[in-house]
Amino acid sequence: MKAGATLLAVYILLRGSDGTVLKALQQAGSLTHKAGGPEAISFCNVFFFSSLICGLAMVLIDRRGVTTSLPRLQPRDRLLLALQGLSGFFLGPVAFFLTLDHLGVVEQTLLFSLTVPLTALGAHWWLQERLPRSFPITCAVLSVGLLLSHHGAMAQAGGSDGLGLLWALVGVMAFVASGLLARFNDQRGWGVGLTVGLNSLGASVLFGLIALILFGPSHFFYLRLWWVAGVIAGYATLITLGSQWSLMAAYRQLGVVPVTLWASLTIVVALTEAHLLLHEPISAPVVLGAGLIVAAIGLHQTTSRPGAPPARQT
Repeated sequence: MKAGATLLAVYILLRGSDGTVLKALQQAGSLTHKAGGPEAISFCNVFFFSSLICGLAMVLIDRRGVTTSLPRLQPRDRLLLALQGLSGFFLGPVAFFLTLDHLGVVEQTLLFSLTVPLTALGAHWWLQERLPRSFPITCAVLSVGLLLSHHGAMAQAGGSDGLGLLWALVGVMAFVASGLLARFNDQRGWGVGLTVGLNSLGASVLFGLIALILFGPSHFFYLRLWWVAGVIAGYATLITLGSQWSLMAAYRQLGVVPVTLWASLTIVVALTEAHLLLHEPISAPVVLGAGLIVAAIGLHQTTSRPGAPPARQT
């Protein structure tokens, strides 16, 4: 139990740090480019390394499942797996990155919290999963929390970035689609090697090709200490692979329900780190709105039946 709680705390810390670390890399890359250096940071190279490292690790962990299940996949199975990868491992991360280009970590984190109730609603429509009785209350509290926090964030920023909001919408819908496909695919008994490993490797190929076309081979080898430590060691290995591994280990130790419930605290970690490390302002409406969002997600997870463990999503 103690080991499970420690693993859960590690997951909450790492997953909650995702946006802050990515925003810090964007800022460092922007400063480098303004000083006359190359385009050192883009979604191409950041997600190429994170997808590649996580994908290889998951395939190795579940190599027996991959070698057993892959030859048995029918064309429809391969299509479902590819759609899950395209939405949750490519389009979702790209939108996540581009949202951070236009919005702060605080506002981005709160907007992406919409993924939880929208996935539940989609599962109700598509997979005929029953919604908990508290779902209307959850949606009402979440909506009030988003309105409060968004109003507070706009007041501090002097307005709202429409393009950032559009990318946030694209990212949320991509992760919702991937979450629904993950639930559907989980019913087929596919392991993490297929659903996370192969999808991550496929996404890394796409990110690599885009990087080669747009920036050339040097985009993968900007060998400065901050770049190696931030992109390869920090984001790809620690944040992406570390959060995926700690999530899987916490599931084994504690089960799906408590892990999913406490995982809503990643919002608290993200907002705290954005304020302390990136000096993003947090007003009283933002704090109140974030509290309502965490409460709404916690209520939803408490009253929902156990679902499929989420696949890795940025």
